[in-house]
Amino acid sequence: MKKFIIILAYLFFLTNTTFGQDLQDETEKPQSILQITGRLTDKQSKEPIPFANVGVMGTYIGAATNMDGYFQVKIPARYKDRNLQISAVGYSTFKSPVTDCLIPDSLIVELIPMNYKIGEIEVKAQSLVLIKTLKNAIDNISKNYLQQPFTYDVYYRSEKWNNDSLSRLREAAVKIFDAKGYQRNDVYKVFKERGYRFQQVRKNFESSSLADGSSYLDDLLEMDLVRVRGNILNKNHLNYYSLKLEKVTQYENDSIWVIAYKSRRPTASNTGDSYAKSYEGKIYIKMTDYAIVKNETHVTATNYSPQGRSFYVNEKKQTWKPEKIEYDFSATYKKHQDYYYLSYVNYNRHHKLINKKSGTHKKLDIHTEMLITSINTTDPTPIKKRAYYENIPYDKKFWESYNIIFDGEQ
Repeated sequence: MKKFIIILAYLFFLTNTTFGQDLQDETEKPQSILQITGRLTDKQSKEPIPFANVGVMGTYIGAATNMDGYFQVKIPARYKDRNLQISAVGYSTFKSPVTDCLIPDSLIVELIPMNYKIGEIEVKAQSLVLIKTLKNAIDNISKNYLQQPFTYDVYYRSEKWNNDSLSRLREAAVKIFDAKGYQRNDVYKVFKERGYRFQQVRKNFESSSLADGSSYLDDLLEMDLVRVRGNILNKNHLNYYSLKLEKVTQYENDSIWVIAYKSRRPTASNTGDSYAKSYEGKIYIKMTDYAIVKNETHVTATNYSPQGRSFYVNEKKQTWKPEKIEYDFSATYKKHQDYYYLSYVNYNRHHKLINKKSGTHKKLDIHTEMLITSINTTDPTPIKKRAYYENIPYDKKFWESYNIIFDGEQ
């Protein structure tokens, strides 16, 4: 039941949201909008391909496939002569005229897996090559990612499950401002350079305290590894990691190196988590320009602060003692015009807890995600503070019309 609810909710969102830069002109008539609905699968296994990019080439119009590979994208008719492109890391790229994709039934797209054999490389030599590759990726961040202020609008969703029962669900439209773009710095300075505010919120509970109104946005923002230095993308930390070239694959017709990493000495400075016990993942790097297009990380920890991963807790005041804490997060990046931007962040945390007094056990699961829906680089709106406490009245009219169409040509 849990998975069924998530899939339905996520599919509902994807059928009502697209990526982009400018809101649709209010004068544009409904009949001038073209709609393509389809499903993306692996040609060999027939399994769905989730979180793939679906977009109109030359614009920022697009969508993402959901967990079951379904997508829906709405396109202004003036772009009917352009090409629709569907791409996912590790697969061939689908490209076809928009008019050819406008079929009465659902469009079925199959992508071919593109993995190549890795030649035998001596372990020490491979490590040196991978360190060099990561250093090149770090050095090219200033070229590949925007180095000036910008704002981006996001769809945010958070679920809290107690013993497999959904206790809290929050969705929000949020505006985020970054005063430095992708000029990298330590976590504290980046924290000061970012601000955000909630535009609209809907949830299944009433906020009765500061803790109720708080969100996990700070954690999600720290998982943008390209922006923050306390992770694998720090030259001073590379010697703390074991590296392995897991595979060579493809993304949008470019060669991708998938580098598996594991921290030999996880600390707050190189993981962002004060209680990290293990820290490992995979980072995906394009070999043409050394851009980071994806990262996946798995962490186990001994404790967690509700204020964020980097904070410590007063263990004496904790009612529930952690037995096991682990979480996964992933971030993907998408190129628009000359630069790459954060496209999507997904964060899933799992707790097993024991009550210090009664000895009873409890399972706590947190699922959060942040999907970027628009980016403004020409006229960003400064936001100096972070809205830790949201208590915005539910706006039924807003959510009923939350059907965004963007045009990326400004």
